[in-house]
Amino acid sequence: MTGGDTAPERALVLAPYGRDAEIAAAILREAGLEASVCADVADLCTEFDRGAGLALVVEEVLQEEDYGPLARCIDAQPPWSDFPVLVLARRGAGLERNPAASRFTAALGNVSFLERPFHPTTLVSVVQTAIRGRRRQYEARERLETLRDAVIRQQRDQEHLRLMVNELNHRVKNTLATVQSIVAQTLRTGTSPTQTRDALTSRIVALSKAHDVLTNEQWSGADLLEIAAQATLPFRMGLGEDRIRISGPRVWVPPKTAIAIALAVHELATNAMKYGALSVPEGHVEFTWTAARGRGRELTATWREVDGPLVTAPARTGFGTRLIERGLASDLNGEVVISYPADGVVCTIRAHLDPHAEPAAIPTPPLAPCPAPDPGPHEADARPA
Repeated sequence: MTGGDTAPERALVLAPYGRDAEIAAAILREAGLEASVCADVADLCTEFDRGAGLALVVEEVLQEEDYGPLARCIDAQPPWSDFPVLVLARRGAGLERNPAASRFTAALGNVSFLERPFHPTTLVSVVQTAIRGRRRQYEARERLETLRDAVIRQQRDQEHLRLMVNELNHRVKNTLATVQSIVAQTLRTGTSPTQTRDALTSRIVALSKAHDVLTNEQWSGADLLEIAAQATLPFRMGLGEDRIRISGPRVWVPPKTAIAIALAVHELATNAMKYGALSVPEGHVEFTWTAARGRGRELTATWREVDGPLVTAPARTGFGTRLIERGLASDLNGEVVISYPADGVVCTIRAHLDPHAEPAAIPTPPLAPCPAPDPGPHEADARPA
């Protein structure tokens, strides 16, 4: 039983001896309070279930009858409810005068005592105080129900939004696959060289890989380690894990930055494989990063070729260099600089991250081994010159 709302502020009177119940009910009604007389504990529980503001019970009933059903009614109340019980005691409420007081309180919870005989004004005052407390409980219930309804609506809205985002992600992935197919078919039947076709296709694939990572995170951002791992996966599958070494702290980057870094890493790996450290068995590349805290979060990532062929600065700027240094730099909200020391190409990426993004101090786990290689053609591109 939890208490209903048909008469939420009435007083239930249980005083089955003589005319006590009628007199108490009359006093309360004269003061403008609703009162219902109950025959016994079972009747009191039934009326409690219909709704009430408090129970007015003479002490003799609790001593002579089994008030366990009433205790169970009160114990089954919802969390917002603390049903008040006013015990009309013959010897007061103190333990020294009424040893049963602690037992009643333990069993019935919110118990007050009013010693008999009492003045009618005192009875009315005590009952009015209990009713005011009961009103505050009803107000708390209404606030909780309003909050619960709002939470349910928000959960439904979030679920609907999640379904829409998943549908959009599915459509975007299908669109990328369609674009890749159209590009491949168009270039295959045209006069464009195979190298150009493969370069364009590989860039679309790199974009799709970054999109997959962001989709898994509901486009809230992505872990830089996962973005770098996905961007270099085709190369590590063909060359081995030790040829591309990725390390750095846990950094959460926004979607735009994630896609920009994925494309930049893909371009750098492609050209290192064709002309740089990945083109010789003893060479490897390192992609590392740090994230410093200042007025915002500053991400500094470095791509470095090691033990590759001697490097000379290019005579002209190719498309790959322009894509990395100009186009992607604007997406990163920072800068990208490619330098050409003799011992290997170095690309430095600096990006300004949202200071409210996830903290970057958690160490990253070791890079997971890549799966078995696909039998498809290896992605390639012209070296940025």
